[in-house]
Amino acid sequence: MIIQTKKEKIGHLLMHVCRERGKTADQFMTQSKIFRGQGMMLMFLSEHEGLTHSEIAERLNISPAAATKVIKRLEEEGYIKRQSDDKDERLSRVFMQEGGRAVISGIQSSFKKLDEQTFHNFGDEDLDRLEDYLHHILTNLKAG
Repeated sequence: MIIQTKKEKIGHLLMHVCRERGKTADQFMTQSKIFRGQGMMLMFLSEHEGLTHSEIAERLNISPAAATKVIKRLEEEGYIKRQSDDKDERLSRVFMQEGGRAVISGIQSSFKKLDEQTFHNFGDEDLDRLEDYLHHILTNLKAG
């Protein structure tokens, strides 16, 4: 029998929660026929059109390569378009297409269902405490 410390048990539980939430999100997103990362990108772009790839990557806290990969797929599917910057043609800016706007409500509904399932039976105080704990964990991880 392996004896785990309290921190090890919680760390394992946190990884398990993240994995299960991701799997559930993927199940909800199949209704929109796009992947979770694409859905998150489309939701972000629906509120922040006209950004460059690097600005998108920075704000979503993903690598520029990952952002470019998702942007390329979404463009191929007709959800978004890239357009050269008027002042600096080396830059391209990303804008929603009609196809992207058409799936936003389904994506929002999927993420809302995910949040409702994830936080079922949580009161406001529970959610406030959890938010504080998660911010604290995130700060610790970013500090290295």
